[in-house]
Amino acid sequence: MTRILWIALFFAAAAFPQDGKLGLFTNSGDVGSPAIQGSSTFDASTAQYRVTGSGANIWGKQDQFQFIWKEVTGNFTVTATMQFQGKGADHRKAGIMARQSLDADAAYADGIVHGNGMPALQWRSRKGEDTNPFDFPFDGPGTFRIKMVRTGVRIFLFIAKGDAEPKEVAHTEVSFQGPVLVGLAVCSHDAKASDTVVFSDVKIEVQPPPAPKVP
Repeated sequence: MTRILWIALFFAAAAFPQDGKLGLFTNSGDVGSPAIQGSSTFDASTAQYRVTGSGANIWGKQDQFQFIWKEVTGNFTVTATMQFQGKGADHRKAGIMARQSLDADAAYADGIVHGNGMPALQWRSRKGEDTNPFDFPFDGPGTFRIKMVRTGVRIFLFIAKGDAEPKEVAHTEVSFQGPVLVGLAVCSHDAKASDTVVFSDVKIEVQPPPAPKVP
């Protein structure tokens, strides 16, 4: 009886993994070798992520930024509230990203907010291609709530300022292959500077793809 109970408790614990030193994520690091090293930390007492990143840009054919991520297979929904700390370049960027790999020219999609408060959906459809953007109207910096949803090849961006409920603003298509790296990204848009963003209320919901049908 004792052995059966121990096995049951073991599998129950495995089904509900606890947050590690990076909270919901498993890894962090710089993509694209920016001149100034970035960092990512998780404060379990506040459930906040403090991400500091440098880098010339997330744009064109090459990206440089700080990334905190986990590997995800299938459809997902990621939500986060974010706010820049201090002053920086108007085009500094931070938000939620899904990326095929850590290569600087990898396929990706992100829902980001610039330092001046401008939200955008950005994506690179294939490795080595140029980045494509949808930029949206804005009324200045602040606290933003972002939600990014993957459903098959489609990526949907929802966004709101302050305490408003995020609303869908755009979607695109990126044909990721296999698992993707999903997480939070920060880029200073200035290779000689760093910027810090605090993310809170971060949630990740994963829906694995359906099992193949047996003929």
